[in-house]
Amino acid sequence: MALALLAFFSIAAGPPVLRSGDVRPIRLYPAQVQSMSEIIAGPEVAARSAILVDDSSGEKLWGKDENAALPMASTTKMMTALVALETLSPDQVVTVPQAALIGDASMGLQAGDGVTVETLLYGALLPSGNDAAMTLALAAAGTTEAFVERMNARAADWGLTQTHFENPHGLDEPGHISSATDLAGLARQVLDSPVLAKIVATPQTTQQGYALTSTNELLTTYPGANGVKTGTTDEAGQVLVAAATRRGGSPLSVVLNSPDRFAESARLLDFYFDHWAWLHPRLQSDALNRVTGPDGKTYAMRTPDQPTFLPRWQADQLRDFRQISFDAVNQPSGMYEVWLGERKLSETPITFLAQPDFVSDSTHASE
Repeated sequence: MALALLAFFSIAAGPPVLRSGDVRPIRLYPAQVQSMSEIIAGPEVAARSAILVDDSSGEKLWGKDENAALPMASTTKMMTALVALETLSPDQVVTVPQAALIGDASMGLQAGDGVTVETLLYGALLPSGNDAAMTLALAAAGTTEAFVERMNARAADWGLTQTHFENPHGLDEPGHISSATDLAGLARQVLDSPVLAKIVATPQTTQQGYALTSTNELLTTYPGANGVKTGTTDEAGQVLVAAATRRGGSPLSVVLNSPDRFAESARLLDFYFDHWAWLHPRLQSDALNRVTGPDGKTYAMRTPDQPTFLPRWQADQLRDFRQISFDAVNQPSGMYEVWLGERKLSETPITFLAQPDFVSDSTHASE
């Protein structure tokens, strides 16, 4: 109701004012009020559990029962890949054991095949091959039980408190569970690995004669999609950990037990790009950012990029200030500050360049 009234007055009597105690008011316009309203309402997601985070910062932006511990199916293989790489190198060749050939999901391995770890990683993460996951686990630890112990130890190390593994592949077993929050954290580990980030962003490939296609349809249907992993079992339903990168940000979403994991994940990623962005406040290299000292010497002022993650409606509320002084021998010093209302977002020392060539670059608050 409050937002509806704000929207009305923004049209009827100029921009409304948002106040908090003695903080300087922020004036809002209709588009900003609308964006605030949509953020509060959240996206329409029917999944049993879901979350949306910013991959760069890990900040949670929206959630629905995101800490519920639920079956997670083959998203398990994210941890399998990470733990396998702690012991095995990508170019290492391993022999496929008969014990690895389980379940319906397969990359097409045969017992006795000699396959590189890299090919097995593609096989586990693209077509979600249970045979690939089991081969990695047995090669890395000797037994399934020993490998699963490592998986659970790593989950504890990373603070994945709603997660427990019973196997390396994700087939339903009592106690094999995770949460949307934990799967988002696990996916961030995958995306931090150059080897795995490349693999999960691959729609299809042929490795050592194995034709492998990702089960993640977003890789070919959603602009900027770059991962991460699907999962499907009777108990887990449709599961998807999805990621995308575009100019402005990198969202990461998770849906568990969704009626349409690709549509709902796309809706979550859209929600991010519609309402949040990484901004980059800095001093521009132009005539407005020159200063002349008491001795008549002119300096250009520069600052490094200061990435700032904000709701888009707040972008127009950013204000920057320069604090400049000259010492007794006319040497300049100063700070560049960026504020949102009464909150200082960043403070950066200014670099002063004497008599430079001034070349215009990007604006001080571009995405």
